[in-house]
Amino acid sequence: MTRDTHTNDQPFTLSRRSVLAGLGMTGVAAGGAGFGTTAYLNDTEQFAGNSVTAGEFDLQVDWQVTYDGPDGPVYVDASPDEFINDPEDPTRLLESDDILNSGSFIEGSDSIRDPIFTREEIALRAGFSSGLDSLSDTQRTAVETRFREQFVDRPVEPDPASVVLDPETFGDLKPGDQITLDISLHLFDNPGYLWLTGALGHADEGKITEPEAGDPDEDQNRDGTRKAGDDAEPTVELLDALRVTAWYESTGNATRDQNEQVFLSGNEDPTANPTLREFLNLVSTGNGIPLDGDPSTGYNEVVDGSSALGADPAREPFANSTTRYLGLAFTLPDGQSNEIQDDSVVFDVGVYAEQARHNTGGGSRPDLSVLNARANESANPGPYGLVFDIRNNLSESVVVTDLTVTPADSAIVALSDNVNNTTIPAGYEVYIDSTTPGYTDVPGGIDLPETVTLGSDGYSDSADREPSLTPDETAQVTLFSFRDSNGGGVEMNGQRVVLTLTYRGETTGRTGAVTRSVVG
Repeated sequence: MTRDTHTNDQPFTLSRRSVLAGLGMTGVAAGGAGFGTTAYLNDTEQFAGNSVTAGEFDLQVDWQVTYDGPDGPVYVDASPDEFINDPEDPTRLLESDDILNSGSFIEGSDSIRDPIFTREEIALRAGFSSGLDSLSDTQRTAVETRFREQFVDRPVEPDPASVVLDPETFGDLKPGDQITLDISLHLFDNPGYLWLTGALGHADEGKITEPEAGDPDEDQNRDGTRKAGDDAEPTVELLDALRVTAWYESTGNATRDQNEQVFLSGNEDPTANPTLREFLNLVSTGNGIPLDGDPSTGYNEVVDGSSALGADPAREPFANSTTRYLGLAFTLPDGQSNEIQDDSVVFDVGVYAEQARHNTGGGSRPDLSVLNARANESANPGPYGLVFDIRNNLSESVVVTDLTVTPADSAIVALSDNVNNTTIPAGYEVYIDSTTPGYTDVPGGIDLPETVTLGSDGYSDSADREPSLTPDETAQVTLFSFRDSNGGGVEMNGQRVVLTLTYRGETTGRTGAVTRSVVG
């Protein structure tokens, strides 16, 4: 292990990789299973000089996804996942047998959650004393920083992870199969109220197979045309076939024990549980499903298919400095027919948090909601654009002034429409189809990541305008088209993009910003 050497009062660097390289076989992992999470938090973390000045409120997460299918339980996705776990004992990391790297771990992703190391272990392997009380302020700050870096800190680095149910990974999904998600919650600094939240990212029927087309519940023919007498939009049956159960875990093993409290469904007959579509409607409404910091109080999170009132006096905040676990199971019941073949679904699952102090736990809707993101087929061939909806939740009209676009894939370097037709949304880099439409058309496109000022970044006064949304209005936003360094269009199916919208109330002048990561 290497590290910079300084006196106790001087700054030094201490990387997660260098710490883990010296930890050998020690450490215990919080086991479990899960898809992936996107946490939307109201805290910040600021770096000042040699120390970390933590906000008064900080929630971080880690997770594990497993799939119990034709090959038995298998690991699908996890975070953190920087190193190879021991196949004989996944709670340990596999140690290198290279004599020159004795005591180090093998780097790589194996879809198994890495062990979470304690502050004492980090301090010891960094060359400090394992007694935290004896550390200097500088050492203690470094240890605390590296301890928290094991988790996903959404407000600082959105780096989203979404639940992806695709035919490639789950192509052999059969009745009786189950996908399980475990989320570990780490609340720092102060107690807080938590909500389970999320949203549908993308759903697709895929190609219609012959057995699927012949199923009486399927609404399309093999060529994709609607069956006679059915004028509705195509239905992705997988959203209605999968059934959801959610519970408070006691150990993070992603297995629901009899003494663990279920807060959503949990019926022995999975067909009596909410569908994935119903679950996503619940978690995307308001702040989502309110969670109870003390399940022994008997608080009901979901009542008659609706989220319970967040300000219920029986609801307790979650204690800080205590790890808690949530489990979610997505089950395909027995007796399922052919209509789900080749369907695919992408959705976010996350946790929203509010500090308990000065809050009742009732929560509040964000001023602007970002919904229904999907890749966009447009005037140019291929799904090179991104479309999503924004909803004004305020009681006054709102102007969107700026939009920051940050693709997760560094190969996506520009947004350029290259379409000489400004009568369609794809004729602009950014187009917001609101009551008062807003748009920006930039010669040569926009380098990414970038913040677009909607009222001034166009090539002329007629090429840019700020959009205005009336109260409760939902408007479609089109970003077109995403390009690589060679100028080629990038297909946005499955691509992650972090969006920040800055807005201003037209009556009160109140300003704010909302950040959301979406998947095309």
